[in-house]
Amino acid sequence: MTVTFDKEIPGNLFGDEQRISQVIMNLLSNAVKFTGKYGSVSLDVRRINHEDNDIDIEFTVTDTGIGITPEQQGRLFETFQQAEDSTARKFGGTGLGLSISKGIVELMGGRIWVESELGTGSRFIFTIKVKQGAGEQDAARYYDGHTGYDAEKIRLEETICLSGHRILLVEDVEINREIVLTLLKPTLIEIDSAENGGEAARMFREKPEDYSLIFMDVQMPVLDGYEATRQIRNLDLPNAKEIPIIAMTANVFHEDIKKCLDAGMNGHIGKPFVLSELLEILLKHLYDKAA
Repeated sequence: MTVTFDKEIPGNLFGDEQRISQVIMNLLSNAVKFTGKYGSVSLDVRRINHEDNDIDIEFTVTDTGIGITPEQQGRLFETFQQAEDSTARKFGGTGLGLSISKGIVELMGGRIWVESELGTGSRFIFTIKVKQGAGEQDAARYYDGHTGYDAEKIRLEETICLSGHRILLVEDVEINREIVLTLLKPTLIEIDSAENGGEAARMFREKPEDYSLIFMDVQMPVLDGYEATRQIRNLDLPNAKEIPIIAMTANVFHEDIKKCLDAGMNGHIGKPFVLSELLEILLKHLYDKAA
């Protein structure tokens, strides 16, 4: 994995950091998912235009993976589309992430496209328009009250300890597992990981009282998060009915949230992951024990 960042990009920019991160993480996750063990993935970020305070930035995610035919490229950014139906069965996911990414990029005044040949890898490229910040003080003034962070929350994130709790993290994409593990490492909470819903159901059956909470990805190969949740809820074991199960998904439409709740989940957290939101969920469901 390599990252190249254009030094001509100003240090202070005004834009939607979370949505930009969502698009980048979706493209990187796909690149890792569809690239073999000995392949490579790169992220290149460069400034392509700068007029007054308006800046155009281009992001390129390149992989050496399975590649995409011209016919498949034509429908790749449509809702619920992947290159082939067999792709979802083998690699997981619905293809909805690219459709969402396209919508986000276009709302930011940019566009997204793919350059690829079957068997030789792919390049996903998108552009966005942002504003240049006037300096640190001005940037802080712009974002004050809108980032979701304040001094108290930052101090909380630095000192919170969840030692004594163990959670089950169910996520098929390795980079997403690594992000959660890294974000929560300072809390001293213990985390077991499963790569699909079938593995998660088995791990819970073996040690039902070990876990305080389950973070459950929704779209996974072998067994998705909905069915895994139903299987856990139907077990005649201690904690099966009570354990909080939290969906992890980039799909946050009303119908998606309702589907999670109908399957027996207690709530959801969006991707890309944000530390404050992870902690908020954990404190909400572990508060009595963590306080």
